[in-house]
Amino acid sequence: MKKHLNIFIEGKLENADFNFYSQSGAYKYDINAVYKNGDTRHVDLEIEGEEENLENYVSFLKTGPLQRHIELFRVEEAKYEGITGFKSYKVHKEETSLKERIIKLFK
Repeated sequence: MKKHLNIFIEGKLENADFNFYSQSGAYKYDINAVYKNGDTRHVDLEIEGEEENLENYVSFLKTGPLQRHIELFRVEEAKYEGITGFKSYKVHKEETSLKERIIKLFK
């Protein structure tokens, strides 16, 4: 059964090429994706594919050689949209991390 997942990654991503890595994994696991890179700290992915392929792809991203750069890795299930191929976009994101924004809320 085909599913749609949203993945939110945050960390010290300036030393890693997550776009290349996520795209190569998408081809390996037959995943359709929209990759959104806001800055050097945030990456958002919308991915679709068969459930087993999605699980393997998420594991590939989360535990692969770039894992040392990841501080936050969150996966949410969403409504299937019918994404085709692998699209990459540059979008605006805040320069502060989630942790820094939470600390500011309580000061």
